[in-house]
Amino acid sequence: MMTDRIPNEQRRGLWRSRWAAIGAAVAVSLGGGGFFVANAAPSAPSSVVTIDPVRILDTRTDVGLPGPFVSAVSQKLQVTGAVVPAGATGVLLNATVVNPSANGFLAIRPGDASGAPSTSSLNFNAGDIVPNSVQVGLPTAGANAGKIDITYDAYGTAGPTTEVLIDVVGYLVAGAAGTAGAQGAQGPQGAQGLPGPFPGVLPRGKTLTGVYSATGVASAVDQYADSPISFGFQFASAPTVVTVVATDTALQAANAGCPGTAADPKADPGKVCLYEMDSANTRTLAAAPKAGIGLVRVSGYAPNENFGSATKYGTIVEIYSSAAGNFFSNGTWAATSP
Repeated sequence: MMTDRIPNEQRRGLWRSRWAAIGAAVAVSLGGGGFFVANAAPSAPSSVVTIDPVRILDTRTDVGLPGPFVSAVSQKLQVTGAVVPAGATGVLLNATVVNPSANGFLAIRPGDASGAPSTSSLNFNAGDIVPNSVQVGLPTAGANAGKIDITYDAYGTAGPTTEVLIDVVGYLVAGAAGTAGAQGAQGPQGAQGLPGPFPGVLPRGKTLTGVYSATGVASAVDQYADSPISFGFQFASAPTVVTVVATDTALQAANAGCPGTAADPKADPGKVCLYEMDSANTRTLAAAPKAGIGLVRVSGYAPNENFGSATKYGTIVEIYSSAAGNFFSNGTWAATSP
């Protein structure tokens, strides 16, 4: 039996073509925007539509193009217009070469490809019948819209011929992003974070709230607690301190600017509001000796004292006794900067 030996240069070209074809197939499978050839424009991202196979080329019977193909002579084949709609960005093909007269390869490229092909779609020897699956992009505009370019190349030798058959098994259409889906369910609430530090100076209109407890031992009336309430921040201007006894609605009305309750402490701008929940022997508003202050007072810092500035106010609130002996006051507070 006689076997044709492929010249070294042809063998190297054959392997180069095979690896180039493999690389092109990988590029398609990775979603690279359609089949890409260096000398043809890539297509847009697309979706695949499969169909029953339809033969669009058989050069043995002059279906599609007259045959046979002659080495190194490219021909254009119109693909769109029948089973493939106009505007398709690519086609899926089964291509077969039948009885080539010389070893070579078949290159199927987009219709706007130019120059000699640098990749192959099929590789074969003389006398073979070789099929292969091919995916190729289609130009969607211009003189070659909807066409593919087909070249039989006998490794640079002019004159050899081959018959070519092509069946369409699917096509690609430009795909747009789908509409956004419905919003998912709300996830569980995260754990409560640690409380942040108080600001140095409470910003204008900012409200802070908390709980307090002050106790003292008085040897006489109007002594203040041994443990005054320290808020840990300052006011930019002097606040007004008022006290609301949670169970005394008349006292609440008298202390305008404290619209909250012990369970929901609030303060209007410029107010520090204490909502007493439990107390003993603490000074009541009606008998308060400190005019306009009631049960509590705010320590302001005059020049050359502690902060050395008359513009910083209100870090301490003190509870006063109504009688000698033990006294205490517990509750909640709210403060809003003027």
